[in-house]
Amino acid sequence: MVAADEASQWRARIPADIDRPEPLAFGLSGRQLLILTPVLLALWAGFLLLKDTVEPAVLAGCTVPVAAVALVVALAQRDGTGIDRLAWSALRWAGSGKRRVGAPDGLPDIPWWAPKAPRGPRLHPLRLPASAITDEGAIDLGERHAAIIACSTVNFHLASGREQDSMITAFAAVLDSLSDPVQIIVQGRAFDLAPLTRRLRADAPRLPHPGLEEAALDHADFLDELQDHRELTQRRVLVVVTTGARGARSAAGAIRAADTLAAALGGIGIRADVCDRETCEQVIRSCFAPAYSTPADTAPEEG
Repeated sequence: MVAADEASQWRARIPADIDRPEPLAFGLSGRQLLILTPVLLALWAGFLLLKDTVEPAVLAGCTVPVAAVALVVALAQRDGTGIDRLAWSALRWAGSGKRRVGAPDGLPDIPWWAPKAPRGPRLHPLRLPASAITDEGAIDLGERHAAIIACSTVNFHLASGREQDSMITAFAAVLDSLSDPVQIIVQGRAFDLAPLTRRLRADAPRLPHPGLEEAALDHADFLDELQDHRELTQRRVLVVVTTGARGARSAAGAIRAADTLAAALGGIGIRADVCDRETCEQVIRSCFAPAYSTPADTAPEEG
């Protein structure tokens, strides 16, 4: 069991506002200043022009609501996103089609002789962020490429205090060595044991002893019962490495960066494998289909 003084050696405080934009003036970011400055200048100019002809109470009644709305738009946030960005996203969503179809070359025009379909949701082409995957596993995202690393886990709490310190130091060195954006994804997916039980039953008659065959069949029955009475899930850890260069250089750079990161993670005790084209397709398909189940014979191993 790790003592309190040993556990405190690897604890570190991380600021909660690590992604907060750098303030430029008066504690406000550049985006907030761009929203407030034109509104305040317009209100001040209107006050100077109308102060001799309009009552002060009327001016205050007109300017205070406008200033309040500007302050709310510039300063208020919801789930870490500014109100102005939420409003812009809402407008884009309201004006876009709600039904997407696969049409890489665009939607064809309906011939004049075709009967008009009943009025319904507008169709728009489905634009996916990934357009192609190379044989090495580099995903084409348009202006950049990405590579996926499938990682195992390490049992941190069973390690001693000294081992925990060395793990954290090594992981900090890995993070410090990163020069490109990296995303860590932890997925929980349904786990299907049917392929494993089928393989057990198919290989059982070829075992050298009848007792081994009976044990294999019993184990297959146990797995079937476990599948029927339990909701099996598998936790998968993925690290996505992206590069900002374009073209073939970007694809090669993404794979090279992924290989370097996988080797560094291997020094910590994490099994890290760069995904090839087939594995990348499986990962992307599972991300688009939440109910997609991972077969037991193709699932990455956990450490």
